[in-house]
Amino acid sequence: MSQSRAPRSVAVPPRARAWRRSAGVLGGALVLASALSACSSGNGSLEKSSLRVGYVEGIGAATINLGVSQQTFANVGLTVSLQPFASDSAEEAALQSGAIDIALGDYTEFLDTKSSKVAGSIQVISEGYDAGDDTIGLVAASGSSLQGDSLTGDNGLAADISNGDTTVDVPTTDSPEYVALANWQIAEQYPLGLGLSSIRTMQSADTDDADAATTMVQAVDSGSAQAAVLEEPYLTQALETGKVVEIADLDTGDANNMPIDGYFTLTTTASSDPNTIAAFQEGLAQAQALGQSRASVEQALTKGGLSQQVAATTAIGNFPSGIVAANVSNVLSLMDSAQVQTSNLSASSLTGGSAARYAG
Repeated sequence: MSQSRAPRSVAVPPRARAWRRSAGVLGGALVLASALSACSSGNGSLEKSSLRVGYVEGIGAATINLGVSQQTFANVGLTVSLQPFASDSAEEAALQSGAIDIALGDYTEFLDTKSSKVAGSIQVISEGYDAGDDTIGLVAASGSSLQGDSLTGDNGLAADISNGDTTVDVPTTDSPEYVALANWQIAEQYPLGLGLSSIRTMQSADTDDADAATTMVQAVDSGSAQAAVLEEPYLTQALETGKVVEIADLDTGDANNMPIDGYFTLTTTASSDPNTIAAFQEGLAQAQALGQSRASVEQALTKGGLSQQVAATTAIGNFPSGIVAANVSNVLSLMDSAQVQTSNLSASSLTGGSAARYAG
């Protein structure tokens, strides 16, 4: 059966959020937090007291903004200045050149060894944001015949996409949206094959996420594309216009609760400034904990430019703390399934062994 829903309205109370954190994830985060506290307070002074952190506007950036405003980094002796970027590609270039010290970005784009500027020279120093129920969706135009289509079967939507009979827009072919789509196709037993020819990309290095989402919605509304993949908060923004409807929740199968964002630094920085990075991780763990409050996250989103209506009805995922080996490995597995190149990257190489040490 088709999965669809009416456009969300401010008159409809926000759905309850399941801030899911497994015992394993919590265990790893708690062990990591205590280890970092010991490191930053007992193993030497900070190599430097200020850090420049880059980010792309979105839900994943809510907690870093909360951390700065509520001084979780100041509590550990750090001054953190935030620098917004239009795209992950622009952020990668800034990290590579030394214009920023740390980057919050999409795992799938930073770890794509074919196109990322830094994939082979970075470490993941913390998890950032994970998808949740209904945070990545496949949309079609309101009134589209796709609304009534079955998702499965030889005549279903998944088969049509796989066969190249349905055009789908995504930001890039290493975006979380594309990776979620590819893994949804696998879960529906129709992997992208000939369908790769009907996947169109809408984002360039200098196009921000919001503009790419707007372009995709316009394409679907005009009929130049039959469907598009949108991630929150752009999914809710699009549904509120009434121009599109959601026909499938892509947060499913192996992509269920898929890790979206991580915090990255150059391997050389992690090596030369270990106490500073440990202090950042400690302050970030405090900031991530603020993400357990939906009200706080909504406030951060409205400060970032979302309307109160969209912020109140946006589906929000989870903000994990620390590093868990299984989550980093899951990202690489999802990317491999979507044929996004990861070469010889591993959870151990990306975390300097800390993933294994702090896994719950």
